[in-house]
Amino acid sequence: MFTLSDKQRVINTPDSVRVFSSAGVERTTAAAVAATDKLLIEGFGHFELSAITDIQLRRGRAAVNESKDFTVTAPAGIAIGEVVELRVEVDTTRYQSELAVASKLGRTRTFSLTTKPLAAVAAADIRTALVTAYTDFIAEFPTAAFPFSVASNGAADIRLTTLSGYESVSFKRVEIRRSAQGIGSQNWVALALNATVATAFEGEGLGKFLEESIRMATPGNVDPYGVDTADTRVDLRGTYSALYFKVSAPYTEKISTIAADHGPLPATHEFVLWMNEATCLAANGAADKLAAVAILRAAALADLTATVTAAPLTLAQETSEVLILADGSSVATSAAFIA
Repeated sequence: MFTLSDKQRVINTPDSVRVFSSAGVERTTAAAVAATDKLLIEGFGHFELSAITDIQLRRGRAAVNESKDFTVTAPAGIAIGEVVELRVEVDTTRYQSELAVASKLGRTRTFSLTTKPLAAVAAADIRTALVTAYTDFIAEFPTAAFPFSVASNGAADIRLTTLSGYESVSFKRVEIRRSAQGIGSQNWVALALNATVATAFEGEGLGKFLEESIRMATPGNVDPYGVDTADTRVDLRGTYSALYFKVSAPYTEKISTIAADHGPLPATHEFVLWMNEATCLAANGAADKLAAVAILRAAALADLTATVTAAPLTLAQETSEVLILADGSSVATSAAFIA
């Protein structure tokens, strides 16, 4: 499809990417790809490798559910027989109706629980009561949209972990307060973050997000800017590696806005290709050959590099490295990229 800035395409079969020698002989292996070759990507066209001025391949990344440990402290004055309220505030990078505050667009609602009357008031006892309260809530409302779980960890920690489908959610604030008849409204006590087990990440190159934000049409409609073949349908369950490249070459036609002959004119185009990792990562497949192309261009262009660098990459390395893995590191060979 076309966007205002570049042309994007989804492929699910490796045959959509082919490389030919200057004599027209197809390269069947990634190792055979040479700097003088020509790249063919169905839907994009033919490109001389020497015309590629920028290129980067990046593996897809799985979504990560946030998980954090908060240390429970006993509120001042807490007594046996009182209850404790738990309040959890979350942030999200996406709009999800079950998290939204109906009267405040863009805000997330607060989730709260109340324990049963406490039989003991040590921090560990309160922690256990909070976990039990969550278990009781789920049992009472099994179809409720509760975006995270609550579990015990360590001496007096509660571990909050977002559930599947809520990878965009992160924990903003966790608080508790004592509650009992006749004591009036009590102040909330913020629980200190003890450890971050995992940080929320929505994933990169996931099929469900490509369907939502990249694909605009189906092979059956007449949208000229939409997807044009059945091979470009998005697998919602799949993970896709991304190829970005820029081509700068002159038009061979003599094009002008005036009557006098003028040309050829320079042209720059940018492309993004999403490759299904289930089918395109095999040896000598689409990703393997494109990675070989990227390494050749890195050798020819001063602002591109193909080196082995551990994560996290610096901003400069993020810009220059041509082969970046899912863990954020970079590699120097096509074999390492598809491994």
